[in-house]
Amino acid sequence: KDGNRRGQPRNPAERTPRRFLEALAGSEPPKFATGSGRLELAQQIVDPANPFTARVIVNRVWHHLFGHGLVPSVDNFGVLGQPPSHRDLLDYLAVHFVRDLNWSVKRLIRELVLTRTYQMSSAPDNAPAELADPENVLLHRMNLKRLEGEAIRDAVLAVSGRLDPQMGGPGIAVYLTHFMDGRGRPASGPLDGAGRRSIYISVRRNFLPPMMLAFDMPIPFTSMGRRNVSNVPAQALILMNDPFVVEQTRVWAKRLHSVTDPAERIRQMYLAAFARPPSESEQRDALAFVNSQSQNLGAAPTDERVWADLGHVLFNVKEFIYLN
Repeated sequence: KDGNRRGQPRNPAERTPRRFLEALAGSEPPKFATGSGRLELAQQIVDPANPFTARVIVNRVWHHLFGHGLVPSVDNFGVLGQPPSHRDLLDYLAVHFVRDLNWSVKRLIRELVLTRTYQMSSAPDNAPAELADPENVLLHRMNLKRLEGEAIRDAVLAVSGRLDPQMGGPGIAVYLTHFMDGRGRPASGPLDGAGRRSIYISVRRNFLPPMMLAFDMPIPFTSMGRRNVSNVPAQALILMNDPFVVEQTRVWAKRLHSVTDPAERIRQMYLAAFARPPSESEQRDALAFVNSQSQNLGAAPTDERVWADLGHVLFNVKEFIYLN
């Protein structure tokens, strides 16, 4: 039966036969007479002969690990996208991902993080290399990366000892402040999300957590393979004043109560927050802060409020939210 172009009754046209996507299958696409065609589409997407899918996945994993994709435009591999910086490496990883790793993202991540390139420092200590490659396209060092909002929240929970590492299970409702009001306002979840990782916190488009938004969580309307990374005063204000952060400093201080030696407490706090012991000057400054803050509060140096304030200071150090 014939039809009409664009639904216009005075613009008749012949019925268009069902066809497959030539972009995936070339000039000889598979033919199908029944079904929706979705099965054939899925088979073509993961076909080992399809060069696109594996390259896109590998590039996206590389982007998240190294802070910059081999193809910088991670959402666009077309003619308007950017060319790969290491074409042969991208092709090798794509073939290796399908043929040897059997599409296992976990195994791919393991191989990449064990490479010498991933384990390099981000410190720009090679002047000739910096001069020749200021954008670090050739990966002569690691890229300095700021944690995403979800990872910062998880890091706060991990340091305070509140993080629940359980995998799977139901999602947790997002915590709603008094200012988060509007149509369809859901019931609020616990302030700390019951300790669950951020991936299990429900996402409501009209009720997004302020902390996540401050650290560039995208509005969930469209796909965004490469997030914006900003450095604005609102981020420092969130880490100073957000009720979640304040609560976790208290949880952290309570967990340290059994450690009686102040110097040992400080050492454990640095190990938890920065994965390293404090330097001599940092140790002195932290002890001086504890003594000064105890006087300001009119409390003993062992008071949990004093150590919660020190923990709050460490959460606001740039080293806590950046990977070096």
